[in-house]
Amino acid sequence: MRKSQEVKVFLKKYFTNSRYKRNVLVLGSGRIIAQLLPILVTPLLTRCYSPNDFGIFGVYITIVTIFSMVSNGRYCLAILLPKKDTEARELVIISSVCSFLVSLIFTMVIVFKGEYIFSLFNVPLLNEYKILIGLSVLFVALYEAIYYYALRNKKYKIIARNVVIQAIILITIRLFGGYSGFTESGLMVSFLIGYIVAYFLLLLALKIKFKGIMRSIKFKKILLRYVKFPKFSLLADLLSRLAEMFPNIGMNMVFGNSNAGYLAMSDKILGSPLWFVTSSVGDVFKQEASEQYREKGSCSEIFIKTSQSLFLLGIIPFLLIFLLVPSTIPFLLGDEWVLVGQYIQIFCIMFFARFVVTPVSYVVYIVNKQNMNIFFQGLKFFVVVISFIVGYYTHNLKMTLMIWSLLTTLCYLVIYLTSLRLSKGSS
Repeated sequence: MRKSQEVKVFLKKYFTNSRYKRNVLVLGSGRIIAQLLPILVTPLLTRCYSPNDFGIFGVYITIVTIFSMVSNGRYCLAILLPKKDTEARELVIISSVCSFLVSLIFTMVIVFKGEYIFSLFNVPLLNEYKILIGLSVLFVALYEAIYYYALRNKKYKIIARNVVIQAIILITIRLFGGYSGFTESGLMVSFLIGYIVAYFLLLLALKIKFKGIMRSIKFKKILLRYVKFPKFSLLADLLSRLAEMFPNIGMNMVFGNSNAGYLAMSDKILGSPLWFVTSSVGDVFKQEASEQYREKGSCSEIFIKTSQSLFLLGIIPFLLIFLLVPSTIPFLLGDEWVLVGQYIQIFCIMFFARFVVTPVSYVVYIVNKQNMNIFFQGLKFFVVVISFIVGYYTHNLKMTLMIWSLLTTLCYLVIYLTSLRLSKGSS
C-alpha cells in the first residue's frame, strides 16, 4: 500500500509540471495521431506490399536519412541555441544552403555511379529512382532546419498539426499505390510527397521574416561560431544513424531482401510507438533543457525527471509487447509475416533502452560536448558491424540479431550514465 502511494506521489511530481507537461502533450497528441494512422493501415499495406518491397524501402530510407543529415552540416541543431532570433534565422538559411549544395552533389554522384552503388547494396531496383532519392535527401534536410526553428519558438501546435497532415498524405498515397499495382515505388513516392507538403506548410505557417537577413548575414562568422556542429556533431550523428540504420543494408546484403523486410516491419511496430513518445518528449526536453542550462549552468533536474518518467512509462508496455504481440502477427499482418514476431521479441530490450535514453542524450549538444558523443555513436556502430560480420561468417540470423540487441543495450547504458554526468554542468 505504501509502495503504491509512493508511485502515485512520484507520478504526480514528474507528470504534472504544467508547462512542461502541456508542451509534451501538445506535441505528443499530434504524433500519436500521426503514428496511429499508419499503424492502423499496416494490415492493409502488408497485404499489397511484400517483405521484399519493405526490404528495398528500408535501404532507401537508410540512404535518404544518412545523406539528408550530412547535407545540412548539422547546423540545424544549433538553431535552438542563440539568444537572438536573428541569429537563429541566419542558421536556418545556412542549413538550407548547405542542404541544396550537398544534395545537388549527391544527386550527381548517384546519377553517374548509382548502378554500381545500388548493386553493391543488393538493391539494383533503386537505380531507376535516382532523382526521387536525390529530391528526398533535399526535402528531408530542408524540413529539419525549419522544424528546429519551430521548436525554438515553441510552435508545438503548428508542429503537431503538420505531422498529422504529413501522415494522412503518406498513407493515402501508399494505399493508392499499393492497391493500384505501383508496389515498386509506392512506399518511396509517398515518403517524398509527404515531406514536400510538410515542408511548405510549416514554412508558410511560421511566417519567418528573412527580409534583410540575406544581405546582412555574415556566413563566415556564423559558420565558424558553430563549427563544432559539422566538426563533431556531424560525425557523431552519422555514426548514430549508421548504427540505427545500417542493419537495413547489412540484412539485405547478408540475409536477403525478405529478411530485411521483416526487420523493417519489426522496426515499424516497435519503433513507431517509441518514436512518437521519445520524439515528443525529446523535442520539449531539447528546448527546456537548453533554456535551463543557459540560466543555471546545469540541466540535471529536468534530465533526471525526464528519464525516470520514461522508464516508468515504458516498462509495462514493452513487457506486454514481448509477451503478446508475436502471437498476433499472423492474424494482423498475414502468414507471410510470421517471422516478425521473433524479431520483436529479440529487439524488445534494445528498444526499451533506446526509449529511455534517446530523448535525454541530446544533453551532449546542450553542454557543447559534441566530441564526446563521437565515441558513443562509434561504439554503437562498431557493435552493429561486429554483429553482421558474425552473421556473414556463421549464416546464423538469430545469433546475429541477439548479439546486436544485447550489445546495443549495453551501449545505451554507457550513454545514459555519461549524459547524466554532463547534465550537471560545472556543478
